[in-house]
Amino acid sequence: MKNLSRYTPLLILFFLLSVIGFATYKINNKQAIDSQEVTQSFDQRFVSQKIQLEDFELPNLFDENDNFSKADFKGKKYSLINVFASWCTTCRAEHQILLQLKSLGIVDLYGVAWRDINQNTKKYLTESGNPFKKVAADNQALFSKLIGVKAVPETFLVDEKGRVVWRYSGNLEETAFDEIKQFLSSSIEN
Repeated sequence: MKNLSRYTPLLILFFLLSVIGFATYKINNKQAIDSQEVTQSFDQRFVSQKIQLEDFELPNLFDENDNFSKADFKGKKYSLINVFASWCTTCRAEHQILLQLKSLGIVDLYGVAWRDINQNTKKYLTESGNPFKKVAADNQALFSKLIGVKAVPETFLVDEKGRVVWRYSGNLEETAFDEIKQFLSSSIEN
């Protein structure tokens, strides 16, 4: 009996680790199934979502008297928010797509500089071209937490009431550009 009692802590530890391992497996498996169900619209990275943005206010990098807020969406059927960073190589890869969207004039683009240094963001946009109507600084990633950004770039299509309609993770490519253009063009006609 004495020999068995010295193995009791090990048996309890083994039991607890088994329970934790099983629970972790079940949770991860459920999340994988849930994420597969969500990504069934558009291409592999476009996700139709219904997120109501809370009120927010971020400083505008190029005009300290004018903040970026939910009020910027009013009176526009749709707006596009692109969360990016000057240090992000995939953000740089999608930059031409954003400039093309701006040149079409069918949607206002708003940039949110994520965990970036203001001077670096300004320099990057000055050198590469600025596709955004406003560029907000989210140096502490507070807005990004509100909207659920974990990495950049991410792009959100938002309606005039501040509801996220589409979410695109990763850098925008030609197929995404075509889908955004088609959706916005058809919504203008309606």
